[in-house]
Formats: sequence, structure tokens, C-alpha cells
Amino acid sequence: MSSTIKSSAFNSSAAFATIILVWSTTPLGIAWSNETLSPAMAVLLRMSLAACVGWVVLRLWRIPLYWHASALRTYGYSTLGIFGAMSCTYFGALYIPSGWISILFSLAPVTSNFFASRLLGQGDFDAWRWAAFILSFAGLVVICMDDLVMHEEGWKGILLLLAAVTLYGLSGVLVQREQFSAHPLSITVGSLITSVPMFVLSWWIVDGYLPTLDWSSRSPWSVMYLALFGSLLGFACYFYVVKNRGATAVAMVTLVTPVLALYLGNVLNAEPLTVHVVAGSALVLTGLAMYYRLGWSYWRSRRSPAATAGLKASLSGE
Repeated sequence: MSSTIKSSAFNSSAAFATIILVWSTTPLGIAWSNETLSPAMAVLLRMSLAACVGWVVLRLWRIPLYWHASALRTYGYSTLGIFGAMSCTYFGALYIPSGWISILFSLAPVTSNFFASRLLGQGDFDAWRWAAFILSFAGLVVICMDDLVMHEEGWKGILLLLAAVTLYGLSGVLVQREQFSAHPLSITVGSLITSVPMFVLSWWIVDGYLPTLDWSSRSPWSVMYLALFGSLLGFACYFYVVKNRGATAVAMVTLVTPVLALYLGNVLNAEPLTVHVVAGSALVLTGLAMYYRLGWSYWRSRRSPAATAGLKASLSGE
């Protein structure tokens, strides 16, 4: 029994560390993907590879892939997040530093909870959470005062990423409303497969040219990393952590990864860390901490089943 508990704790810790690593490096991977590939081709290659590898994994593990009406509706709602959000993210990455992507996407659970409260009548978007959201939004305003936004084209990236976060949150709530029950990896692969034609159409309209992969650049390697780790391994670890360590751990990931993403972007990609970026990011993360109620009073009661269930509901939009 003791060895089983230790093994479970080790696996949970490894999964938790994997999520932090993958979510922290994904924005940088997106930026590097765009170096020698168009955004439309980069995201098309990533999702196509992830769909192919995921399908093989389903076959090896004998996990069924469903194609009935409810499954197709679920895949369609997921496509709104996969195709819509990822397309906006990849094109937005052309205009803003990679670390900003993580800051903006940290607001995704907030938008999910907002849509859940409006579309499902669920989620407690009370005055406290409105105050936390306003504080985080004030942080975005401070970031937008940076010279990259004010005097260059960074505002385009900000708008595209806000659209991505909105589509991501809406997609998750619509999937929840459908209540289709299947293995998470099956839903992911089915959604990827149905999204690929949309990415092909987008590439044909926006780009339309077959690239010559430059293997001496970082782009093809970044695409492979994001397909295998960002789209598959990170997803699997996410559900493992939620199941074994609860929603609290996931909430903490959303507070840790933006800081690491900003640091990695600065060290590995020479992205500037200005006063506006640091101050605005601090406001965004403080607002998120308020939103998740991660204060001392929460941590004292975090072992309470009701407290854990409440935080899990806020993250999932329930």
C-alpha cells in the first residue's frame, strides 16, 4: 500500500511538472514555428501530425473513436476552439512576444466561467470574481501601454489573442453542454480530425504555397514538439492531474506558467521585459489569484470537499 501511494504521488508530480513545462514552452514554440513557416502552414502541420499520431495511439490502446450525432456535435464545438483559437493565436504571435500569449491565455478559465454562467446558468460569477476580472483587465491595459502596442502593431496581436481566448472558452462550454461521454483522448483525436479540413482551407486561402522545410531552422522542430507534446502529452497530463490532485493544482499552473513563459521568451528569444509588461502581468496574475480565491483563507480550507468542488467548478465552468 505504501509503495502504491508513493508511486501515485511520483506520477502526479511528474504529470504536474510536465504540464508546467509544456504550457510554459508552447508560446515560444508557436513563435519559433512562424520563423520559416507561414502561420497557416505551421498550425496545419502541427494539428495534422497530432491527429495522425493520436489516431495511432487510439488504435494501439484500443480506444474507440465515435462518429454518431452527439460525437460529431462535440467535435464541431471543439473545432471552434481548436481551429478558431489556434488560428488566432498563430497569427497573433506575429505581432507580440511569445510570453504575452501565456499571459492572455491565463484568462481562459475566466472566460469559460463567464460563458457557463450565461449559456448554462452555472458558475458563480459573483461580485468578487467581477472585481478580480476587472483587476486582470487593468493589467492588460497596462501591458497595452507598452511601446510595442502603442507605436507598432502589437495591438493586432492583443486583439487576436483576446479573440482566441474567447473562442477557447466558448468552445469548452458548448462541449460541456453537449454532455458527450467518451475517453478524453478519443474526443481530442476526433476533434483534431474534424479540424484539419478547416486548417487546410485556411492555408489554401491565406497562403496556398507548399513550403520547403528548412531543417536547419527551429520551425519544423517546433511544429513536431507542439504536435507531440503540446497537443497530446500535455492534454493527457492535464486530465491526470485533475483526476489525482484536483483542480487546485491546475489553478496553480495557470499562475506559474505565464511567469516562466515570459522568462523563457526573454532568455531564449531576446524578448524585452519592460516595466509595463512586468507591472501589467503582475496585475493580471493577482486578479487571477483573487478569482481562484487562492488566499490564505482558501488554503486553510482547501482540504474541505466543498472548497475543492467549488474551485473545480470555477475552472470547468460548472
